[in-house]
Amino acid sequence: MNFLRTVGLQRIADYLKLSLEGSQFLSQSNLNLSGGRNIVFSQTEAKDTTTLTAQCGTGGVFGYYGSFWDSTTQTAASTTTAYVVTINTSDGHDGVTVEGGSRITVANKGIYNLATSIQVTNNDTQAHDATFWIRKNGVDVTQSASIITVPSTHGGVAGKYLFYVDLVQQMNAADFLQIMWAADNTNLQLQTIAAGVSPTHPLSPSVIVSVTQV
Repeated sequence: MNFLRTVGLQRIADYLKLSLEGSQFLSQSNLNLSGGRNIVFSQTEAKDTTTLTAQCGTGGVFGYYGSFWDSTTQTAASTTTAYVVTINTSDGHDGVTVEGGSRITVANKGIYNLATSIQVTNNDTQAHDATFWIRKNGVDVTQSASIITVPSTHGGVAGKYLFYVDLVQQMNAADFLQIMWAADNTNLQLQTIAAGVSPTHPLSPSVIVSVTQV
């Protein structure tokens, strides 16, 4: 954003006053600009021009976020029990944390997108179903369930299915989400698969979760 300093424009830039990240920058205007979260303004002066630059600040993001995964294999001991999906590792977060190993908690009010992928395996010779859904503050979110069919073993290798879902939720400060699951057969599990060597590839977590403010 450039302000041309001319007599005809009454030297607009000579009256510019900016409020940036809690500090007041005075140049020459009646205009007040507030940077807001993670938006940083900078001002440069040339012979006849004042230039105002806005850019993303701390962390390179505008909103709150969290990136998480789980490195364990999770099992279902009963077909009549709902289980909480656990999460044990963070790849980085700001304003979003995992509490108690499963509660995805936001520190600030806003609208958030929850994206999760879960690697489900089946060690039985028949296909079986798994159901996933979301709880918010301990209460099941209506119409949030998804049912998948995991293929049977083939050549002695477990059948695999990668479940993925996006969910947008209005959240208040300290609200939390949990991912729930149930299986119709105890041969189903959420499996972490070790890194490969031929070809080389990274470990495959049982659960990957990302939360971003939108």
